[in-house]
Amino acid sequence: MEDKIIIYTDGSALRNGSSDSGCGWACKLIYRGYTKMKSGRNIGKTNNQMEMMAVLMAMRSITNPSIPVEVISDSKYVVDTMNGLYSINKNHELWDELMEERKRFRDIRFTWVKGHDKDQHNIDVDREAVRQSRLIQSQTVV
Repeated sequence: MEDKIIIYTDGSALRNGSSDSGCGWACKLIYRGYTKMKSGRNIGKTNNQMEMMAVLMAMRSITNPSIPVEVISDSKYVVDTMNGLYSINKNHELWDELMEERKRFRDIRFTWVKGHDKDQHNIDVDREAVRQSRLIQSQTVV
């Protein structure tokens, strides 16, 4: 068994960017055969912000940053920005938090995976992020 933490992340926004949009994020951490799903929700954010939040919350969940980490996401925006391929033009506050958190890790990689395809872990975090979006959306509808 490889001594590496694998993290799958995803974000969701039902009405991307509208003030009443139900939004959710999810991350699945896998280490030495153990799996933990974490998730949360918000209102009025964008899909990209929720993608970023999933990565941030996953990174904050890791108590031993000396263990190698691979973050797998279907967001090219997140993966390419974390890998230095995109410049930061929006969401500066979240990016600042992500980049600061990243400094804790000795070995962290960001990998893109095609979303809504055959990767069961990606499907799992997508379903959970959407579920969180729907939960908060149903609570805000009058």
